[in-house]
Amino acid sequence: MTKIDFHILPSADDSATYHYVARLANKARGKAHQVLIAVNSSEELEPVSQALWSVSPDSFLAHTNCATAPFPLQLTASEECGDHHDVLINLCHETPTFFSRFKRVIEVVSQDPIRLQASRSRYRDYSDNGYPIERFDLRR
Repeated sequence: MTKIDFHILPSADDSATYHYVARLANKARGKAHQVLIAVNSSEELEPVSQALWSVSPDSFLAHTNCATAPFPLQLTASEECGDHHDVLINLCHETPTFFSRFKRVIEVVSQDPIRLQASRSRYRDYSDNGYPIERFDLRR
């Protein structure tokens, strides 16, 4: 069964969210995980991509769009989820239809009111369907 993690950020700032996602992806790739980052729209792809290219002053995370080619770190703004099913980092307001194919889903929760409400709904859905959930509250 898919393991679900909720990472609750202290900020509503999209830039801070994208940089946190880049750090998560960097950590997962460092452990040889394949990662798919799902975003709401094609407009959101660019700032996430920029965060990945500047994950730290001396490194970057090479990545590609899911529709382009198989790659260990991919981004998607559609129902395309690539060929691997290891780690999904979800920034979408809705639960991706393909989430249960992944071993692990990381839900990144910002304090933006729209994103916060959407993540509460996803949390209820996962919980109601019996998925194991772990919370990481970074507001403290």
